[in-house]
Amino acid sequence: METFRTEEEQVEAIKRWWQENGKSTVFGIGLALAIVFGWKGWQGHTKDQAAQASAIFDNLMVADAAVQRDGTSRSTAEHLASTLKDQYANLSYGQFAGLYKAKYAVQDGEYDIAASELEWVLDQGPDPVIKAQTQVRLAQVRFALDDFPAALALLDAAASSGYAAQAAELRGDILFSQGDSAAALSAYQQAKVLAREQEVPSNNALLDLKINDLNAAVTTEKGTN
Repeated sequence: METFRTEEEQVEAIKRWWQENGKSTVFGIGLALAIVFGWKGWQGHTKDQAAQASAIFDNLMVADAAVQRDGTSRSTAEHLASTLKDQYANLSYGQFAGLYKAKYAVQDGEYDIAASELEWVLDQGPDPVIKAQTQVRLAQVRFALDDFPAALALLDAAASSGYAAQAAELRGDILFSQGDSAAALSAYQQAKVLAREQEVPSNNALLDLKINDLNAAVTTEKGTN
């Protein structure tokens, strides 16, 4: 290690080191501080964004409740949904807004618009729960548009999700519409089992009716063959 005999030599050594390394050291420290404060600023900004989006979403749910109750506040609900979608597409709130816009389009019979909204949600890379919900809803829309292959492919993608029971029941609807009663019955029975396994409320009277009707129909078909 270098030793210095006098204080003057130490001072000169420090000066030389500073001339050679000082700027890069200051830059490195400054960059580290910028990253730290930048990250903290980003966290604060993200929290602010989430809080603002949450407030708008709360208002959207209130407006949507009025829409479903008596048809009022539709324009307010659509405006709030558009605001969330346009300004907070990177957040779940914005993606849920796309689901609301798709619902209103379906209520108006505008299935192509509904499909576009749902495809937009999927394009945002939502979390698995929103993704599966969107896939099942888009499958319903594709079914309404008689695009059976696309609908079935979407249901395949959602088959291992928390929406597996709904996906299986919709698969049964599609198969039944195509005239395959046996396959439809199998899908409905699978939906019943999945609902029980996933602890989804199983008092689905319509599903039970579909199963009972098809049981009788399939039994009759087998008896005549």
